[in-house]
Amino acid sequence: MHKEFKATYLYIIKAIMVFAAVITSFLVFNFIMMILNALIPTWLFYTLNVIFALFTLLFLFLQLTSKKPGFIFHDDGFKYKRKNIQYIEIKRFIPAKGGSEPEIVFHDNNTYVLELSWFLKKDRQEIEQIIATNIK
Repeated sequence: MHKEFKATYLYIIKAIMVFAAVITSFLVFNFIMMILNALIPTWLFYTLNVIFALFTLLFLFLQLTSKKPGFIFHDDGFKYKRKNIQYIEIKRFIPAKGGSEPEIVFHDNNTYVLELSWFLKKDRQEIEQIIATNIK
């Protein structure tokens, strides 16, 4: 069985808003640094600007290269957010209740939250059903 689910376009809007927020915070930081330029040494001003700019560029790079959430189901497991999960690794599946996100509990008692809020409601229900029926 090969089945694929993709997130809605609301995820793209979220990514654009995060991108705009990072750019805005960078501009605000630079404005504050320009005001403080009279109080701090020049070398510290440039050092802080370079450090903040590098962190901003790193965050933007990670945001732009990350894939939007998607599920790809195979016979023996599924791939979600660059992570391959086999059904035999799953101890139990906790379905979503009252607006919470579903969780997967592995045999070593680690929990992994599945962010299904970016999917259509019928897709969310089908994803939960496929996972619940395939757990051994």
